[in-house]
This record gives sequence, C-alpha cells and structure tokens, in this order.
Amino acid sequence: MMQTVTAVASAFLGGGVTAFFGWLQSRKTAEIEANDAYVGSIQKLTHQMDELRADREIEYQRRMKVDSENLKLQAKVTSLNDRIQSLEQLNKQQTQRIKELTDQIHKLTLTLNGGKQ
Repeated sequence: MMQTVTAVASAFLGGGVTAFFGWLQSRKTAEIEANDAYVGSIQKLTHQMDELRADREIEYQRRMKVDSENLKLQAKVTSLNDRIQSLEQLNKQQTQRIKELTDQIHKLTLTLNGGKQ
C-alpha cells in the first residue's frame, strides 16, 4: 500500500512538475511577446520622433529664411524712410529758397515800378 501511495504521489508530483514547467514556459513566452511588442512600440515612437525632429528642422530653416528676408526688407524700408526724410528736408529748403527769391523779385518789381505794385 505504501508503494502505491508513493507511486501515486510520485506520478502526481511528476505531472505537477511537468505542468509547472509548462506553465513557466508559457509565461516566459508571453513575457517575451510582451517585450517584443514593447520594443516595437518604442521603435515606432522613435521613428515618429525622428520624423517630428526633421519636420521641426525644416520649419526652423523656413522661419530663419523668412526672418532673413524680413530683415532685408526692414533695412530697405529704413533706407527708403531715410531717403524720404532727406527729400522732405530738401523740399523745405527749396521752398524756403523759393520764398526768398519770390520776396526778392517782389522787392525788385517794386523798385522797378517806383514803389508801386
């Protein structure tokens, strides 16, 4: 009887050990698959980040070009404004000179007409 119990216990334990190692193997396989999926997700995110960095660099270069063009245009506007101010000052000077000459002509006309207008 003891031998039968030992045989049954041994068979049960042997089957249990086999079942345990089977469960352990399936668990290991599941973890490997989960890790593979995790690695795949990280690779996908890394790829997306690389694409975003490339897009950001393109946008940065575009903005730098626009900023450079804006600075050139701003310099031209400043130059034109300076030229306009210069021409306005020249216009004031010429207007003043025309008034002076008009006054001189008027005085000469009076002198030639004997003081009569």
